Amino acid sequence: MKTMFNLTTDPEDMRRFRDSSDLLALMDGFDGVELLCFEPAPEGIIPPGRVIGLHMCFFPYWLDLYNMDKPALFREFGPETECRKYYSGSSPDALFRRFRSDIENAKGYGAEYVVFHVSDASIEESFTRAYRHKDAEVIDAACEILNALFADEDGTLILLLENLWQPGLTFTDPEMTKRLLDGIDYPNKGIMLDTGHLLHTNTKLRTHEEGLMYIHEMLDRHEGLADAVRGVHLHQSLTGVYSERMMALPPPKDAPYAERNMQAFFHACAVDKHEPFTCPGVRGLIERISPEYLTYEFFSKDAQDLRAKLAIQKMAFCDSPKAAP
Repeated sequence: MKTMFNLTTDPEDMRRFRDSSDLLALMDGFDGVELLCFEPAPEGIIPPGRVIGLHMCFFPYWLDLYNMDKPALFREFGPETECRKYYSGSSPDALFRRFRSDIENAKGYGAEYVVFHVSDASIEESFTRAYRHKDAEVIDAACEILNALFADEDGTLILLLENLWQPGLTFTDPEMTKRLLDGIDYPNKGIMLDTGHLLHTNTKLRTHEEGLMYIHEMLDRHEGLADAVRGVHLHQSLTGVYSERMMALPPPKDAPYAERNMQAFFHACAVDKHEPFTCPGVRGLIERISPEYLTYEFFSKDAQDLRAKLAIQKMAFCDSPKAAP
């Protein structure tokens, strides 16, 4: 199992490091990083050969663009200029350009895998959880996109599909998980199980221990399908009380798109905090899954904060009981 932590090429992340020696020091005890590319990284920061995985770009709301549902796009964005600004285009080609760029970046860094979010929700839906599209609609469209993107790939790059809590892959319904895996023609594929995202599918969870039990329940529910989990994003945030309260408080529909989008961003961060998962049994969970890749995935304000969270997770992992034989 290769262990890493998440990193982005956002300037705020990159300026934490003077050069590659700073990042290498942070990588001590890790095999490398899982990278999300926003823009080219400065020269001399990311050490060659240490990008193990690359997280592909994620548009929280994309299905209506893919289907070219113009009335729905107008309800979300208003003027077409806002839509074009968001996607860097106003047709499905914009999605394909961005995703192809991620695949090329993965190859350039020598990454072993890429991660793709299978989920869709508008700004209002991200608050209310009253969705227009069903899991199957999102999954089928994602399969079409991924089959087109990977049609000419030689199978070297692993495609890992990540669960969220909006329509798509939630990892709560084995039928939908199977539909996704069966719908992708590319053979070198699997699931990147995000523990924090799975917790958000149950707003009644309150403690780490309850969350851990819930993850085991979903693995039990999936039976043999759980063998498709090849990677884990390890983190937690138990924000069910907040999520339930915010269901009745979406941004005003007549507010400018930029304002609503900013509210949605802060809301997503409040729901999905990406904090260390520290209760006893976390190591047992990972041993049960036995993934090829384990990523400590945290939000952090600076290098010191990230270093502290990585240390907390490492300590919790080492002190946690092993899985039962």
